[in-house]
Amino acid sequence: MKDEKTVLITGGSSGIGYAISTYFAKAGFRILWVSKPEEELQQARQDLLQLLPSVDLHTFAQDLSLEGSTQATYEWAKQFGTIDVLINNAGFGTHGFLQETPIEKELNMVRLNVLALYQLTRLFLDDMLAQDTGTIINISSNSSFQPVARMITYASTKAFVTHFSRGLQEELDLQGSKVRVLTVCPSAIVDTPFSKDMRDVKTFNGLVYTTTAEVAKDVWQAFQNQKTFLVTGKRMRFFYSIRRLVPYALQQYLTRKETERIPS
Repeated sequence: MKDEKTVLITGGSSGIGYAISTYFAKAGFRILWVSKPEEELQQARQDLLQLLPSVDLHTFAQDLSLEGSTQATYEWAKQFGTIDVLINNAGFGTHGFLQETPIEKELNMVRLNVLALYQLTRLFLDDMLAQDTGTIINISSNSSFQPVARMITYASTKAFVTHFSRGLQEELDLQGSKVRVLTVCPSAIVDTPFSKDMRDVKTFNGLVYTTTAEVAKDVWQAFQNQKTFLVTGKRMRFFYSIRRLVPYALQQYLTRKETERIPS
């Protein structure tokens, strides 16, 4: 019998994570979700089982911004054997001028977007290196390409994700490893829990917004084609391709305009 492959997806019960899960489930992967809260996990589980009754799905309710949560996740996942694909998708953002944003909320964001991703990558990377196979998919953002006023801490966390992930792939190449890291940079996604809290921010109504369905399709195709870097959404890819032709001051002006709130 063919061995079942396993994918672990943080934040798998909603947004991008859920949409990506459907592709892996249809391909016969065992699905492991690490998310919070428990109620959301159970509802999403019912939804996915209704869509794909034969899916092998397991859930673990965990707040990955808390100390010890990544180690607990690693130990829980080990009961299922080899993790073939790790998708670090869990994350959230804040909006507003720095002095107006609660410090503890931003610290939790740094812990989740940066520390949890780093720790999970380190934990599962060792196992993948030992077997010389596996894929790590880290979900970053187009916000990682430049400073973003009103979202400076969020953009900075995503800048870490992009540079860390692409740098890790370079190191793996230097070592001749078959382990692969795919860095994903979506544009503003209009149908996630994050975007629902910021419906009046222009970027979610702008030129390069995307959807979870488009991101999931792009990620699956990039995974299948063994890509290591992905800018999701056709419109965002076009703007990314010409950004070097646009003066930095103009890039920053357009970015500032995109993060303004729409007048009520």
